Amino acid sequence: MVQEAVETVVDKGQQTDNMAIGMIEGKTGVVDVVTAVAETELALETMVAVRDRVISAYEEIMRMPI
Repeated sequence: MVQEAVETVVDKGQQTDNMAIGMIEGKTGVVDVVTAVAETELALETMVAVRDRVISAYEEIMRMPI
């Protein structure tokens, strides 16, 4: 699940980079770049939330008596 979230963020980041380059070249509009940046930010926030849940679950397991 974490690997999937990381892959999503990486893919979104690459798409955003391509959109930014397209904007510099005049092939992409500003609105498209802003939308891509927002999507990347959302994917990153989702990944961070998943990571936090995994860490929380690990810490809870470590507190369990054996």
